[in-house]
Amino acid sequence: MLMIVQLITNFRGGIISPILSLFVRSQGLSLAQIGLLGTASMLGWFIWEPFMGVIADRWNKRWMLAGSLLLTTILYGVYPMATGLWFFMVLEFLKTSIMSAYSIPVKALAAELLPSEDRGKAYGRYMTVISMGGMISPLIGGYVSEVFGYDLPFYIAAVVGLIGILAVFSIQYEEPESTSTGNGFGDLRSVLTGPILRIFSVRGLFFFNVGFVHNFLPVFLNESIIYSASESQIGAFFTIFRLAGAAGRSILGDLCDRLGNKKLIIASLLGWAVSYGVLMYTGGIYLMYFVGMLQGLSSAAADTSMMLHLISVMSKDRSGLIMGLYSEAENIGGLIATPTVGYLYQSMGAGAGMWFVIIALALNAVYSVWAIKEHPS
Repeated sequence: MLMIVQLITNFRGGIISPILSLFVRSQGLSLAQIGLLGTASMLGWFIWEPFMGVIADRWNKRWMLAGSLLLTTILYGVYPMATGLWFFMVLEFLKTSIMSAYSIPVKALAAELLPSEDRGKAYGRYMTVISMGGMISPLIGGYVSEVFGYDLPFYIAAVVGLIGILAVFSIQYEEPESTSTGNGFGDLRSVLTGPILRIFSVRGLFFFNVGFVHNFLPVFLNESIIYSASESQIGAFFTIFRLAGAAGRSILGDLCDRLGNKKLIIASLLGWAVSYGVLMYTGGIYLMYFVGMLQGLSSAAADTSMMLHLISVMSKDRSGLIMGLYSEAENIGGLIATPTVGYLYQSMGAGAGMWFVIIALALNAVYSVWAIKEHPS
């Protein structure tokens, strides 16, 4: 049932992913302003995810999931009415603030329910199934927006969210008793061990890349003279991205069990860096689709190997707090990178923004060689 909830949520997010930045761009916002929207979005995660981690350790996770899905359903219905920078900034901040109550319980539940034996195999198959929700939906979102306009995909996403609420209450799960005391943050020293802090830092640097994908890559593909991709073609790009990730997750989980997480982490970072180089210095729609496949595999490898490494070094009795702080590392990376990339893109062109991301990914790969320590179980 947790898989079904994730399937539905990924489907909803996939409808919006290829067209959100294009919709905002159509309202007259500049690239630098789109960078500010990305900052507002990351700020919502940044402020609320640590608190949601503490709440998830103490409160019923299913109620948190249901409440978040209901409120974001309402929010998606408001998006087509938005005009102007401040309206969009408020919506982005509210959306990620609310989704903080979804992202942390979902991660905590997955960490608690995964078996200790063949964890990579189990997690890979889990991620394969839930990734299916986002495979076809970007293509749907891109096509619908091209034919019927940008409003309809948001309304479709709102309706899909209601279905997710029904699935949430079908999850049969016994909430463990909380062993924490005080305000939930008092035992941070015992939680934040050296291995956990190092994987947090690797994940934070990886998120220098994610802000570009969500906020600027669709604009680049649409406005670049070497691609000039339509909404449908951009939707197909993100469908291939998600399809490649979904197809590879089971194998990637097995590889983590066989080869260790460290090698997959380094390979995923280098794969992303190479993909941007290919995107900048070649051209054509079919090449764009190939890059989508490479980025999908690299994204799946990063998500799978980093999460499995975190689970291997964390304490499960504080899963909510640890996942909240893990997400906070992501948010810090996004908060630094998104406005920086927006400024570079606006003032110096797409190449400057991409090179900034490439350098961050390459340095992170070198850092990971030292930071990730693996020991035989």
